[in-house]
Amino acid sequence: MKTRSYLVLVCSLVLISAVFSSALRPVQAQDFFVSMLPSSVHIRNTAAYNTAYYSLSITSYAGFSASVSLYLTYTATGTGETITSFTFHPSSTVSLLSGQTLYIGVIVTIPTTTTPGTVYSLTVTAYGGGKTHYAYATLTCTNPLTDYWLSITPSYATPPTVIAGQATSAYIAAVYGSAGSYTGSIALSVPMLGVGMTPVYSANPISYPTVTSSTLTLQTTSATPNGTYYLVLSGSDGVVTHTTLFGLVVQSPDFTITASPPSRTIKQGETTEYTVTLTAVAGFSSSVDLSVSGLPTDATSSFDPDPLTPTTSGAQSILTVTTTFGTPTGTSTLTISGTGGGKTHTKTVTLTVQTGANFTITVTPSSQTVNRGASQTFTVTVTSVGGFNKPVYLSLSGHQTGVTYDFNPNPVTPSAGASATSTLTVYASPTASLETRTLTITANAPDPGITHTTTVSLTVAGKTDTSISCSLSVSTIRQGQNVTVSGSITPNPGANNDVILEYSADGGSTWGTITTVKTDSGGSFSHVWSPSQGNYKVRSRWDGSAAYNGATSSQQSLTVQPPGCIIATATYGSELSPEVQFLRGFRDGTAMSTFAGSEFMKVFNAWYYSFSPYVADFISKQPLLKEAMKILLYPLIGILHISASAYSALSFNPELAIVATGLVASGLIGIVYFAPFSLITLLCMRRRRKFRLNISHLKGLTAIWIASIALICLAEATAAQPVMMVATAILVLSTLTLAALATTQRVIQKLT
Repeated sequence: MKTRSYLVLVCSLVLISAVFSSALRPVQAQDFFVSMLPSSVHIRNTAAYNTAYYSLSITSYAGFSASVSLYLTYTATGTGETITSFTFHPSSTVSLLSGQTLYIGVIVTIPTTTTPGTVYSLTVTAYGGGKTHYAYATLTCTNPLTDYWLSITPSYATPPTVIAGQATSAYIAAVYGSAGSYTGSIALSVPMLGVGMTPVYSANPISYPTVTSSTLTLQTTSATPNGTYYLVLSGSDGVVTHTTLFGLVVQSPDFTITASPPSRTIKQGETTEYTVTLTAVAGFSSSVDLSVSGLPTDATSSFDPDPLTPTTSGAQSILTVTTTFGTPTGTSTLTISGTGGGKTHTKTVTLTVQTGANFTITVTPSSQTVNRGASQTFTVTVTSVGGFNKPVYLSLSGHQTGVTYDFNPNPVTPSAGASATSTLTVYASPTASLETRTLTITANAPDPGITHTTTVSLTVAGKTDTSISCSLSVSTIRQGQNVTVSGSITPNPGANNDVILEYSADGGSTWGTITTVKTDSGGSFSHVWSPSQGNYKVRSRWDGSAAYNGATSSQQSLTVQPPGCIIATATYGSELSPEVQFLRGFRDGTAMSTFAGSEFMKVFNAWYYSFSPYVADFISKQPLLKEAMKILLYPLIGILHISASAYSALSFNPELAIVATGLVASGLIGIVYFAPFSLITLLCMRRRRKFRLNISHLKGLTAIWIASIALICLAEATAAQPVMMVATAILVLSTLTLAALATTQRVIQKLT
């Protein structure tokens, strides 16, 4: 048991270590690195022998891919020593792909005036993709009494091509004495090679002058990547090292693909052809499967032949594209692909489809619900395209059991460039299956043989049970006041359904009709009612529709108290006087129609009805006082007319409108009725030097006024009735007071 426990412990520790080492392993960053060989080269300061050659490799790391720029800098041991020129072959800017290694030739030439013994330290800077790396080498100027030189054919300007896995023997390395009577043994090498490359020499070392040349063969493997390699042949006699540059193009067996013509234009229902050519490269001999993508809807394609074996002269296959009358018009990009021998190549062409004689079919609405024993209709529209004017026959499939249909007319024949419609009527029997199905409408034109289809959704249902609510804005009012009767139908049957509002004055034994209202789009309704004195039961009722069963609401109680003798009625002598009607209309039709207005009226009515019956009773007994009150009330009526205009201007937002109306009315009332009183009072107080009004006294009132506005906004957002009652009352009082005091202050300033 101890041994087993020990083994379990060891295994657990090994597992934990592996997990942590994996978690802590750094993430490889995308980058590249460079290298330059040989590290040291010798040249002379004489013309034709003053050029050195290096091979530079640039290798992608961890998926790095970017453009890389190259630049060479140097330092020299002698004062004033320079370099005549430096060149990167084939370019100083290269595109490095992920996983790629590029081989670049570096060519450096020094002046013929260079002092022998001068050593140049060369630095190649490579930067790209936010990364910078360096490669280093030296160049020494020598002037021995005897020397040799290297050359190679063909030159790097005309690199030969070899198929990966094969060998090239196209290079002749020549050695010749360039100074004095040179003799020596020269070892040849290629210091930088591509993957899978092996150099083979017919003679190495070269014993000059007995041997003056060697044949260089570079053997490649199938693993050697495709590309152009610029490599250096190096020779060393143990004292000096000379170089020369050569090139090699490595290719794997491959093929190219072309297509002609690059574009075709046809009409719907027509056929066209493209010629696809496959050309073998580097001995490619595998068969290639052809395919095409990007075809427009309702278009088909075929290749003849397929598959196809590429040849050096180019093997051809015919791509045939066939459209139908249902193929949409427009230009499509077709991608032709060839896959074989582990290679895939593509070529794109364009296909433009123009309008042919055709038609389109649309159906509205896209879905319908029909109740058992009822019917519904769809409108089928056939539209001519490209001058189409043939009969189109309509049919329906996929409908429920117990559902029948009829198209009228059928067939339908559109005029050229126009549309024609047919009404599809579906009938659901009392026993039709209750389900939702997707129905397919088929439109067939035998001449010229075009068929189109579209779908609609049909639901067969029984009537849905509903409920209806009824509520009153208040449960107790005085005669002459209004009450809002509102409610909604659930589930929502939609707009324009008739709802009957009823009342009973005998406790529910008999019912009369208040009015009939229509539901809105949300299934809700409301009505403002002005009942006479009495006790009522109120309810709402609707009789249903083709899809919904009717319902009756619960009963709501309403008490209408005697109106009393209010001040305006007492002043003008009748509730039917225009002035009283206007005042009542402003109250009930404007103020009471909104949330903010109705909550303020609750506060106002509680205050007003606490004293108005007594005042009204007194006025009614004093004829002279009635005339005085009329004079006193006329400015109020004018103010309310102005306020009503403000409400109308903002009626698109009733809540905003009623607040603006209250501000206008309160401000004007403060100016007209209270400013004179406050003016007299303050003038008297100024004479006694007891009080002086200044702007500081208005700041507190202004703060209260602003706070009331904020409270109204809060009440609107939260539908808080108590908050709205308090806020509106404060707003009216503060507005009235500010208007009166501000007017008074202005007048006092003018007077003083």
